[in-house]
Amino acid sequence: MQTMAPPEEVLKERFARIDERFDEVNRRITEGKEETERRFDRVEGDIRELKKSVGVVQESVVKVQESVAGIHTTLTRLSFGLLLTFASVILTKAF
Repeated sequence: MQTMAPPEEVLKERFARIDERFDEVNRRITEGKEETERRFDRVEGDIRELKKSVGVVQESVVKVQESVAGIHTTLTRLSFGLLLTFASVILTKAF
């Protein structure tokens, strides 16, 4: 028994539709790739900005630490001065 093959024009139309589908898929892949690249570029820019901000924050933290160390030194000197003053007053009144 012999089967009938579709006419040549029908085959051409089918292959043309398949080619159109492949072209559409390729277009979508290309668009997706371009969008992904744009997103990566934006994320990389955001990361660079965050790194700059972190650097600024780190500099501020160092300055605060230096200020705290200065305040600590000043308070230590004041405490020692007060201690000497009280000791002097007590010793002066005792004799």
